[in-house]
Amino acid sequence: MKRFKLYYDKEKEEAWLNEMSREGWALSGFFLGFYTFEPCEPGAYSYQIDMPQMPKGFGMQHKAMREYIDFVESTGAECVCVWGFYAIFRKQASQGEFRLYTDTESKIRQWQRIRAVFLLFFIWSIAACLINTHNFISDGQGFPYGPVGGAMCLALGMLYFILLVFFVMVIRFSLKIRRLKQEEGSR
Repeated sequence: MKRFKLYYDKEKEEAWLNEMSREGWALSGFFLGFYTFEPCEPGAYSYQIDMPQMPKGFGMQHKAMREYIDFVESTGAECVCVWGFYAIFRKQASQGEFRLYTDTESKIRQWQRIRAVFLLFFIWSIAACLINTHNFISDGQGFPYGPVGGAMCLALGMLYFILLVFFVMVIRFSLKIRRLKQEEGSR
């Protein structure tokens, strides 16, 4: 079975994958929002998603990711797939609770990494919006100039929507980090 969903929050995505497992569907693959599932015993797996810290340097990401996957798999978990910056792991639910991060400090660092990726995309989106808005205005292709102007307005609207999504996600992740730091400070 295939399902299409877009998630920007790994906690919601994990909750959905775990719900699918409870319904008897095990994730077997992921690509560009398309999740592939295969039948399993209901509740057979528990899922966790991670974006591990990768070292800087040409060619190091692949080696470091492989080492990280090997480390997580040594705990009895299985890497279902790696896509971009993320890795999706599962573990037999019968082996007990599956958590990649149990202490507050490591959770904070993970959310900071995720926020950094969305911040980078937000900055790229600002640049794309500014460049395309400038080109649109300087070319004089506004609505009075026909269908090309309308298509350009639609494309710009989509770019600004994407910019807004990335901005909202950066704010949400910043609030999560702040909340975790407050929890850590109150202990």
